[in-house]
Amino acid sequence: MMQHGEKTHVDVELKAAGVVVLNAAGDILLVRERGTVGQMAKAGLWHIPSGTVEDGENPQDTAVREAFEETGLRVTLTRFVGAYLGRFPDGALVLRHVWLAEPLPGQTLRPTFAEEIAEARYVGRAEFDALYAAGKIRMYQTGLFYEDALREAARA
Repeated sequence: MMQHGEKTHVDVELKAAGVVVLNAAGDILLVRERGTVGQMAKAGLWHIPSGTVEDGENPQDTAVREAFEETGLRVTLTRFVGAYLGRFPDGALVLRHVWLAEPLPGQTLRPTFAEEIAEARYVGRAEFDALYAAGKIRMYQTGLFYEDALREAARA
């Protein structure tokens, strides 16, 4: 007999993936949205390099692709941080996959998709907390990503 039936399944159509890149001081790499047509509500908000998992793409590839598009950095995924179930403002569920990542050496921060990303830079804990308190961090879960990534990095 099946232990768990269909009623225990949660259908999540939307998936996203991203990376947490920490420098030696434990600062987190964030990107600031420029805001594009249809998505002006994101303008000026900060988040980790991340985006939608495209059809036929696995989340690991999405995370690496988004890191390059939003920061100009080629990265290596080093450790899985976690999967986070959340909602968009319209109520749609989204499953976000997050990895710790390290940039390959000798690169410069320069967003490839400059029409979407205004800035990419490392942010220290105090500044992160101030941005969060001011409502300038795009998602509640970004704070969880940071906390969990710091914990995972300490285990490495």
